[in-house]
Formats: sequence, structure tokens, C-alpha cells
Amino acid sequence: MNLNSMLIISLIIICILAVVVSVYLVIALIQLKKTSKELELALRKVNTELDLVNKVSDKVVTITGKISSPVISAASIIFYILSGMKSKK
Repeated sequence: MNLNSMLIISLIIICILAVVVSVYLVIALIQLKKTSKELELALRKVNTELDLVNKVSDKVVTITGKISSPVISAASIIFYILSGMKSKK
């Protein structure tokens, strides 16, 4: 074999490898596109669920704020009354 035939065979192999790598990259990009669409749908669903959770937690915070204020006041009064009784003994 002479140098020209070796060069031609090498160029053919390089061209085949370039085509194989290109096809592989295209397939990988197509899969990446599908995965990103599925991820976007999942994140939209999570965002919707989190909005519902935020609404519920806001209501819970509001209700506990209304309940805890009188409860804490009553507990403080009872504590001071009881501690005053113990100090007199």
C-alpha cells in the first residue's frame, strides 16, 4: 500500500466517525428536548401544588395567630397568679 491509499482510507474512516458522532449527538439532543419538556410539565404541576399549600398555610397562620394571642394572654395571667400565690406561702 502506498501513502495515497492510506490517506484515502484514513479520510473515509474519519468521515464515517464524524457521521456516527453527529447522529449520536442529534439523538442525544432529541432526548434532552423530550426530557426538558417533561421536566417543565412536572415543575408546573409542583408550582400549582405549592400555590395550594401556600394558601392553606396562610389560613393556618391566620387562625393560629388569632387563637394563640388569647391563649398566651390567659396562660400568662394564670402563671402570674399562681407564682404570686406560691411567693406568699
